[in-house]
Amino acid sequence: MPLVFDTLITNARIFGHEDADTIAIDRGRIVYVGRDHGLEAKNTFDLSGGYVLPGFIDSHAHLLSTGLEQTRLNLFEYEAKIEAIDAIRRYAEKHDKVVAYRWDESRWRDDPTYITASDLDGIVKPVVAFRRDGHMAVANDQAMRSIGQHRPDGIFREEDMQMLDPLVKPGEEEYVQALQTAIGISASLGITGVRDIVDRATYDAYRRIKSNVRIFKVIYAEDLFAGFGSDPSDWGVKTFLDGSLGARTAAHEGWDTKNLKMSEQQFERFCEGTWSRNLPVAVHAIGDLAVRVAAETMHRHAGRQRNSIEHFELVEDGVLDIIDANTIVSAQPNFLEWAGHGGMYQDRLGESWLYRNNPYRDILDKGLKLAFGSDSMPLGPMYGIHYAVNSEFSQQRITFDEAVRSYSEAGSYLIGAENWIGRIETGYSADFAVFNERNIEDRRRLKEAKPLMTIVHGNTIYDASRVDS
Repeated sequence: MPLVFDTLITNARIFGHEDADTIAIDRGRIVYVGRDHGLEAKNTFDLSGGYVLPGFIDSHAHLLSTGLEQTRLNLFEYEAKIEAIDAIRRYAEKHDKVVAYRWDESRWRDDPTYITASDLDGIVKPVVAFRRDGHMAVANDQAMRSIGQHRPDGIFREEDMQMLDPLVKPGEEEYVQALQTAIGISASLGITGVRDIVDRATYDAYRRIKSNVRIFKVIYAEDLFAGFGSDPSDWGVKTFLDGSLGARTAAHEGWDTKNLKMSEQQFERFCEGTWSRNLPVAVHAIGDLAVRVAAETMHRHAGRQRNSIEHFELVEDGVLDIIDANTIVSAQPNFLEWAGHGGMYQDRLGESWLYRNNPYRDILDKGLKLAFGSDSMPLGPMYGIHYAVNSEFSQQRITFDEAVRSYSEAGSYLIGAENWIGRIETGYSADFAVFNERNIEDRRRLKEAKPLMTIVHGNTIYDASRVDS
């Protein structure tokens, strides 16, 4: 152990180490976690009681859309339908077209119904507005005329949204700008690693970017190309078994049978083809029918890669018993925003699923791997951790420590990096998110907690004090 370290973090509360107050870092790695016994370093950070958490790993994000929301129109904050529509009208007055994101009718206090083309009457410029989950969009008459497609209500779902590409697809430079913006936002939220879901154009844009956040890429099946997997940051292949609850396209018992995009046999053939290329599978499965198809298929092939079931929202009895050690549940705790009494789950599914969706407590009690991500709805670990810790239902509610590990340690296991990132331990990369201790201790305000500092491999990539100044 060197006599003089590169960096010391002192007077800290350290996650997972109740009796320690000091972290020593050398060449980007943790070389000591314990009490300060007069250690010396070239640089010292005195946190004065700050709380050091392992750097968050967002196991399911869409950084392109996160970045585009900053330069286009983001409707997430509007809590009334009329406010969202007014924002679209105002934006149209100053721009040639409107591409908007993240409207969510379940949050609106005035009229909890979808935006339709009739709501956008009188706007003479093309408008495309994506629902929060990205599985549905509404287009106005001008937009539909420009693409030569007409729907009476202007609603496009799932694969049909590709028809809107001529209006919404970014230019080459816009891809790069959006990703750079989203990487900066990630750092400001304490995120040090992201498993990003990408198309080929986004994958190519990453080649032009030097990211200080660790990016692991999951490519859509239709964009898989020869040579994918040769880069250490290439993770695997994403496919879909269904859609979303919000757009009513999930494969749920009693809903449209077409919502299940592949039969069990078709999905098995897809997995076999992907595994033959030595790549894992990330399968989108939200509805109970889709979740069972995913779980049973992977159970029959236990040990083939470290695969993930994405979202895993409606879980029937018995499904957890067939999840093997190499199948990781990749879930979004921020979805619990809709899970309480009177929320979207109850509205869409009825009382019977109110207590049974997103059963994080049950998943962990079974000893299964639970990796948290945001789905960029919105990006932000503390936003999701807040809901996981404060859920009103015992089947969902987990402890703060468990939630942090799901947003760090479990994510590192999912990407096969559990031996060097995701934990605050000797020998691991020095990836941290530093918070004010008071903001962490108030469990009811976790959603609002923002990091003071984010560190990757011993280097500060975000410092709130510098931003504020």
